[in-house]
Order: sequence, then structure tokens, then C-alpha cells
Amino acid sequence: PLGLLAQLPVATDACMQAQMDAQADVNQNMWFLGGCIFWLAGVGAAYVIEPLPPASRLLGQPPDYVAIYTDCYKQKGKSIQTSSAIMGFVVGGLTGIGLWIIALMILITFSAPIHSNFLKKN
Repeated sequence: PLGLLAQLPVATDACMQAQMDAQADVNQNMWFLGGCIFWLAGVGAAYVIEPLPPASRLLGQPPDYVAIYTDCYKQKGKSIQTSSAIMGFVVGGLTGIGLWIIALMILITFSAPIHSNFLKKN
């Protein structure tokens, strides 16, 4: 039991460092844009693709540290990717709906005088 307690700070440090590194490394703008453009496919890709930490960060670390760091990095990175893609999906969807409404309003506005002029002539 004492050995497990001694490893707890190392595990906590490894996970905290991995989360900070993932926050700095993951390109949130790219995933947001992916959600905007590819909608559900972008969100699905963000959820399925697991970011991997650079191997150089793990050189010389004990196997337990590497395992904990890698797991925490993947989990945090995937969370960031997915939330960014979902935000992009929502913004892209609302923008698309807004553009369709504007296009429909323009179509109705410009087609109404044509119909009324046609009816007045007959």
C-alpha cells in the first residue's frame, strides 16, 4: 500500500502535465472549422481521432509515467477536439439556416412584384 501512495503524486503530476500539454497542442480552430464545414462528420472525426503526445516529451520517463501521461493526454485532447467540433457544428448549422432564410426572403421579395404585375395585366 505504501508503494501505491508514493506513486500517487507522480500519477497526478503526469496527468496534470498531460492535460496542460494537450490544451496547448490541440488546434481548436481546426476542429471548430471541421465542425462548421463537415458538420456531423467533423464531430465524428474529432471523437474518433486520438491525439498522441510527441514522443520527445516521454523520453527517459518510467513506463508508468508514460502510460498515465499518454492516457490523460488522449482523453483531454479528444475532449478539446470534440467540444470545438461541436461548437463549429452548431455555428455552421445556424449560419446555414440563416443563409437559407435570407435567400428565401430575397426570393419572395423579388418574385412578388413579378406576380402582381402579371396579375394586373390580365
